[in-house]
Amino acid sequence: MQMLHRKPKNNDSLLLTSLLVLLLAPAGNIHAQTRQLAELQKAFRVPAGLQIAITFDDLPAHSALSPGETRIEVATKIIAALRDAHMPPICGFMNGLPVEPQPADAAVLQAWRAAGFPLGNHTWSHLNLNQHSLAEFEADSSRNETLLREWMKGEDWHCFRFPFLAEGDAPEKKSAIRSFLLQRGYKVAAVTMSFGDYQWNEPYARCRAKGGNTAMASLESSYLETADANIRYYRNLSQTLYGRDIPYVLLMHVGAFDAEMLPRLLALYRSRSFQFVTLEVAEIRFML
Repeated sequence: MQMLHRKPKNNDSLLLTSLLVLLLAPAGNIHAQTRQLAELQKAFRVPAGLQIAITFDDLPAHSALSPGETRIEVATKIIAALRDAHMPPICGFMNGLPVEPQPADAAVLQAWRAAGFPLGNHTWSHLNLNQHSLAEFEADSSRNETLLREWMKGEDWHCFRFPFLAEGDAPEKKSAIRSFLLQRGYKVAAVTMSFGDYQWNEPYARCRAKGGNTAMASLESSYLETADANIRYYRNLSQTLYGRDIPYVLLMHVGAFDAEMLPRLLALYRSRSFQFVTLEVAEIRFML
């Protein structure tokens, strides 16, 4: 009987290559390797279509609060909205510094982890690499690792998001920080969709303090309209650059207005035919 040999498809080849990379990698964090393999297998089961991974920056504290509001109340609303929408695990990028003057804000990190969501490194003090030396940035990033180890409890936390998305103001600086992060086992979490959600949080706090219903309605409509416009913008940009829709990674923040608007925002993305995936799946699918 003649044996039939099937030439691997592109996806098959990538899967085999990725499996070999994991199997041949030096022994290290077995939890991280197991998680990567699980995410890789999951990525190949995701049906084709529009995909987006939502990520949140600035845990545990972002922007202004209205009178009487607390950080844990904001985080609880965000987590509830994500749970009610049946979202996959959402990566939150944390800064350790806010916990020092406000130890109670550590409850945000506890709630995030209790929901099954991972944490990544966003530097200790939200440092802008373009405004600081390489040595200062490296030290600030490393300082955050103690809290990450504590909260992730043996799970992989080596995902890095640059504050202000500032990756260096000179080619040498960009190359040096990438080498530093690689040596410490990090992968950099890119952003491929954003609508500047952070810009609404301070006006929202002011409106709540003053009780302005008309202004609040304007904030709500402009928030959703801007998000929708940026969906079109980034999809057009993706088609221009890649000839297809890439799996998008959306940048969000743990702000009070974000918490208020999140159920409607998630409904907007679903109405535009997006499937929600994890950050890892989006990154893997980008390479397919």
